[in-house]
Amino acid sequence: MATKKMRLDIALQYDYLVVGISSLLNSYRLGYNLNQVLEIDLKRLEDLPAFFEKEKLIHPFPLYTDNQNDNFKVSFLLGCINQEKKLFPQLKYCDYLFLYESPSPDWSGDRVVSAIRSINNVQLARKLLPVELKGINMVLVDLEMHLHDIAHKQPK
Repeated sequence: MATKKMRLDIALQYDYLVVGISSLLNSYRLGYNLNQVLEIDLKRLEDLPAFFEKEKLIHPFPLYTDNQNDNFKVSFLLGCINQEKKLFPQLKYCDYLFLYESPSPDWSGDRVVSAIRSINNVQLARKLLPVELKGINMVLVDLEMHLHDIAHKQPK
């Protein structure tokens, strides 16, 4: 008797606007510049471990967050490349993702993209459509679990 593989499709909804960024800046320089132009306070966290099914390996990716500002509920800067391994292979130009949740009315996606484009050494910044982000839901699940783990490691 042949066995069937079952696959669980998780349809999750996140209220994030996602900006793809192409830049030769390293993550901490880009984070610093984003802090300046967006008036946020990104701080480095432990790298986000992402599981790659084909290889059965986990690769870490640089992660920064700010959830203490007035402009956004929460924002993230996520590096998309680690030692030639791409988190989103379909986004060939994308070195980083900037995600922000539920922006305030005065922080439209166009305004954020324009501010990011003003950073020296940012070659490209544009809002990404959900259809372009195959696999983003699982990365966001990994991100939530990672943030939960970090919160439980901190002394109370």
